[in-house]
Amino acid sequence: MLKIAVMIKQVPDSQDISIDPVTKTLNRSMARNIVNPPDVNATEAAIQLKDKHGGEITVITMGPPMADSALYECMGRGVDNGILVTDRVFAGADTWPTAFTLASVADYLGGFDVIFCGEETTDSSTGHVGPGIAEFLGYEQATYVNKVEYEDGYFVVGREIEGAVETIKVGKPAVITITLNANNPRNPTLKRKIEAYRKGVKLISNKELQLDPGCVGLKGSPTIVKDMKTVPDPVKDPVKPTIEEMDKVVSVLIEKGVVK
Repeated sequence: MLKIAVMIKQVPDSQDISIDPVTKTLNRSMARNIVNPPDVNATEAAIQLKDKHGGEITVITMGPPMADSALYECMGRGVDNGILVTDRVFAGADTWPTAFTLASVADYLGGFDVIFCGEETTDSSTGHVGPGIAEFLGYEQATYVNKVEYEDGYFVVGREIEGAVETIKVGKPAVITITLNANNPRNPTLKRKIEAYRKGVKLISNKELQLDPGCVGLKGSPTIVKDMKTVPDPVKDPVKPTIEEMDKVVSVLIEKGVVK
């Protein structure tokens, strides 16, 4: 049986995004939140793997208390367990401390045979976190994957590369990032949702992880947005040739026989 994890993120709907003028980070308080779309595909990939080979799936997200709704949604699709990693010291993290914290959670939980992530998130589009988790844990990794099979103790995956799909074999333990639309995710069912809410989700804070506060959250983020400005679309002045320039062009066209 495989021990499977899925790292997901609750992201703001792109139509509701605003920027905190002080911290220069996304202000999520007024935005409608959804599960990051590629993470839904990653969840489906994990469930399909479990359906074929058995195992247990744990879905993990880092965020504020309200992010538990994303976990319940995934549990409603067929995930076994949900874990919310939440602590004020984790707030405002860029991709480096996010990957570090999630890798620390995976290690705290005893590690996994495979960790699935979405290829990237709609609120940053870096694709850093999955590979970062793999590096911190020392796991093998495969990115931009649209197909996963498990054969003889290895994951055989199809990677989307420019103009082709590359098939590679990845050993355990591994981190695999799944592309958007790699599969057709099943919908949550009412029965599974009820079971999920009855079971609840587990909370993990820095009390359990004991990470250096200077290495997580905003304090541990090497990328800091110093300022943001709204730049108007440039308005191009229409070309206004002089009479002399127009006469010269016409003369050349007559000379070349283009016009008579």
